Amino acid sequence: MTNSESDRGGGVQVIARAAAILRSLENEPAGLSLGAIAKKSGLPRSTVQRMVDALAQEELLEVHGRGGVCLGPAFMRLASHSHVDITQKARPYLEELSRVTGETAVLMGASGAELMILHSVVSPHALRVSPVAGNFLNIHATAGGKVLLAAMTDSAVTRMLGTELSVLTPKTPTIERLLAQLDDIRQGGFASDFDEHTLGVGALAIGLQTPQGHYAIDVVGPVWRMEQAIDTIKAALITCRDDLLAAMRSIA
Repeated sequence: MTNSESDRGGGVQVIARAAAILRSLENEPAGLSLGAIAKKSGLPRSTVQRMVDALAQEELLEVHGRGGVCLGPAFMRLASHSHVDITQKARPYLEELSRVTGETAVLMGASGAELMILHSVVSPHALRVSPVAGNFLNIHATAGGKVLLAAMTDSAVTRMLGTELSVLTPKTPTIERLLAQLDDIRQGGFASDFDEHTLGVGALAIGLQTPQGHYAIDVVGPVWRMEQAIDTIKAALITCRDDLLAAMRSIA
């Protein structure tokens, strides 16, 4: 074997090992320990340690103390392109949701401990909330984020977020309050955020479970307008979700 062939073989092996580590973290938003990654990937722990260190330098992974290695921001930015299909399908339904409610309609997905904005249809009102696609929000203080967290167990949520949550406003929930909210969301199907992420901003959200993954559909606007139209917005969210899912099934 020539040196160039040996180098190519080594490069392929490195890529395969990196891929095995990244795949082991799929559907693990709270992250895994090095030992758990080694077990899932079938790689020696020493190899996992070296690969994790290298991937973390490129922001493809994040390391949170001893207990948690999770997908990093660079990986999530790359992965966001895989949401193009659902974003295109959702666009007309978000437009209708915004038209019916008069507020901004948003499609969101999880990115580790952050909430990723995938697409938004901005309200026509002069006073409105205008989230920008590609931006990230704190997952624990947003309606859409809570919908996605509610799909996880309480222990997984605590492992991912920790016990001390970032305080964004005087109404940002503590971990204890958040877990109670998640229980209500699991029972009622809706999540809310009034002044918890940004003062003056309110949001209602519903989950969207698709073959591509779990998403959140949000309606966002000034708190005073949102509070006056809660029932109307909830009905519109249900219609948006059901119509979109029906359209996706007919295409499939």
